[in-house]
Amino acid sequence: MDQFQFLQSVELMAGLDRDGAQRAAAATLLTLAERLGQPAAGELARALPRELREPLDAAPETAEAFDAGEFVRRIAARVGAAPDQGRRDARAVFATLKEDVAAVDRLSDRLPPDYQDLFE
Repeated sequence: MDQFQFLQSVELMAGLDRDGAQRAAAATLLTLAERLGQPAAGELARALPRELREPLDAAPETAEAFDAGEFVRRIAARVGAAPDQGRRDARAVFATLKEDVAAVDRLSDRLPPDYQDLFE
């Protein structure tokens, strides 16, 4: 999957335009990088198109422990939207990752059970 296909998928699933899909993808991936830390974020980054790797490359060495509610709040704050939109953005990005990135299965196993709703 290339960047265009990735963003197009996020657009359709989250009901966004291209700019919104790009912001949603960046916010979700950056928040995911904070939650995972390295090397897990780096592993996921290597499975993505080069243009989408930057937020994951910014992952801290150590993962931050925060729940799914905080995950969604951080995304919403980054895109300047309500938490409901942050949840839609996260779900759209995760669903898009599931379409083409094998590492996403290992990713969902690394997160606490309250994140599973975001992967459905």
